[in-house]
Amino acid sequence: MVHGMVDPVKPADRTAARLQQALAAALQAGRWQPGERLPTERALSETYGVARNTLRRALDGLERAGLLERHVGRGTFRKAASPASTPEEEALSPAAVLESRLLLEPEMLALAVLRATPADLVRMEDCLHGTDAAGTLAEFEHWDAALHDAFAQATHNAAVVGMSRSLARVRERTDWGQLKARGNTPGHRATLQTQHHAMVAALRARDREGARQTMRAHILFIQAYMMGE
Repeated sequence: MVHGMVDPVKPADRTAARLQQALAAALQAGRWQPGERLPTERALSETYGVARNTLRRALDGLERAGLLERHVGRGTFRKAASPASTPEEEALSPAAVLESRLLLEPEMLALAVLRATPADLVRMEDCLHGTDAAGTLAEFEHWDAALHDAFAQATHNAAVVGMSRSLARVRERTDWGQLKARGNTPGHRATLQTQHHAMVAALRARDREGARQTMRAHILFIQAYMMGE
């Protein structure tokens, strides 16, 4: 296998991806509350009719996406809500955040091209499966945010991850959501997904300039419809 690449998706992985999407939908719908423990692996396997190893792959993906926490000897828990925004983050306008993302994220992705591991690429594929299958704006936004966080984590630079997550917290505010809803059209969603897939493809190909330019086009596209430009 070429360094930095992962094996083609196998049938068992597709089953795990579908299960992950089903569990993510249940979590989004409030089936388990923040901090609540999920049923045992045995019980979940029986409920969803899958093998334990398939369930574990799905739970691994949900943990990477930040929906679950797993503790040896204690079980699997719905992850608590994200930390509240700091006063400095609250003061940021959506326009300022988009300008900051335009400065940060293209170079962040270029760095990720150099440092992404096979595990990082699998995490991104999990997120792409989620955005591809999303039936609601809330589901799409969750997996979209998880994908961008996966890009940040793939830099293996704590400062970059911290800056990216600080900007991401602003995206959870009401004013941001109202502006982002302007893009909730089939055409806009299709463009965003095409760009998402292109960015992951550039990472797989170790194409720094392609990754940088695709991310830049992605942020400019979001800026245009959010700001009405």
